[in-house]
Amino acid sequence: MAAVTERATLARTPTLLDRLGEALDLGGVSCCQWKGHYKRSHWESGAGDVDLLVDPSLAERLDGALDRLGFKLALPPSVALIPGSANWFGYDAHQRALVHVHVHVQLMLGRFGTTMYRLPIERALLDATAPRLPFSVPAPELEFLVFVLRSVARYGVRDLLTRGQPRWLRALQTEFAYLLAQVDRRLLLARLAALLPSIDAAFFDACARSLRPGVSRWVRLWLRLSLHWRLRPHAHGPSPVLFPLRVGRRLRILPRARRLRLAHGGSLVALLGGDGAGKTTCTAELASWLGTQFDVRTAHLGRPPRSLTTLLVGGLLRLRRALRGSGAPAGTPDLLELLRLVCTARDRYHLFAKMRRFAVAGGIALCERYPVQQNRLLVGPEIARLIGHGRDTILSRWLMRVEQWYYRRITRPDVIIVLLVDPELAVQRKTDEPADYVRARSRIIWETDWSDTGAHLVDASRPLAEVVAHLKAVVWAEI
Repeated sequence: MAAVTERATLARTPTLLDRLGEALDLGGVSCCQWKGHYKRSHWESGAGDVDLLVDPSLAERLDGALDRLGFKLALPPSVALIPGSANWFGYDAHQRALVHVHVHVQLMLGRFGTTMYRLPIERALLDATAPRLPFSVPAPELEFLVFVLRSVARYGVRDLLTRGQPRWLRALQTEFAYLLAQVDRRLLLARLAALLPSIDAAFFDACARSLRPGVSRWVRLWLRLSLHWRLRPHAHGPSPVLFPLRVGRRLRILPRARRLRLAHGGSLVALLGGDGAGKTTCTAELASWLGTQFDVRTAHLGRPPRSLTTLLVGGLLRLRRALRGSGAPAGTPDLLELLRLVCTARDRYHLFAKMRRFAVAGGIALCERYPVQQNRLLVGPEIARLIGHGRDTILSRWLMRVEQWYYRRITRPDVIIVLLVDPELAVQRKTDEPADYVRARSRIIWETDWSDTGAHLVDASRPLAEVVAHLKAVVWAEI
């Protein structure tokens, strides 16, 4: 049975993490997956992270292997930095998953925002590993030792308010039993005495028993406080500014905590396409996918937030129509309508500037209907086409120049993605607009020559899942 399982493992398509493990073996990088290897399906699907402990002298070699496989280094906010760790992300196109590799050169217990403890046993873990796929794992006794201590470090006052056993504690029972079954107690006690003399056998046994159901929550809290006292020389407290930040965010005085940002900087991504191409749906899918880990914002430059000036001009236009009834003849825009177009250009420029600044700061900006030279008929200057209808005056020409000034300052995005769909299919999809209107707007994108633009062309006529998978691969390669 074991041989059949091994053959099945070898026959399957290697995942991104399989390839990483192979690269580390070939490169002679001493590392181990010090926790969580039991939940392979969890972290391989992108639902969790892979925690790798690496020899500090080989950390650069590990970073190089990650970089060659397309992983990207991400940085947390300064208050959320965990000493001796780094976050790398890669996209596994076969699994359609964003994979998180958490690299450690120091073994830290605890969670962000609480007191953390360094266990000075890294060398012992790296010197006594067992081969697994895709990464080596610690010897059973050492893995169980770390598992028990990091679980006890999670006990908190909040658990006193929970009816019954905390959910997180119930979730680890299977892993607890799995690890315990592999432990040689004699070796465990020898390792404990040699590596962590401040934690005696009786205290460790009490910690292990506390993970089972039925133990008093007060006993667990006492063990947590006792562990803190024993590991106090190795403690690292949270940033002193973290508590006031949390209070300010809870009261909505301060903006929400930002997520990770890519170390090499952010990107402004433009998703272009005609009506019915699925821009809004695809943008939402990408934002949901990337937003679980990174700072992401979306914007629709075709419909920017309207400034007070724009609202005022729009209100005057509606008031005039109500007073005049039929209004001016069709095709004869007056100065108020031209002013509204200038206001729209200004709003688009301000939204562009906001998204560009966000990307410069390290965020990922996903923009629909982004103005580029090739889609000017959909989102671009309009006054030049209108002032020939009896309104070619000094003031109208000045408004035309102002409108063009705003659009010229909307610079090229970092990444251009064009969703291509046949105009007839677009008409079938976009049933809430007149067919001729949708067809004409779709043809503008469909018939444009994109060959010299550097744009990525995506066939948007395929099923949504295939389109989104293609977009994820393109976006990840470019950001």
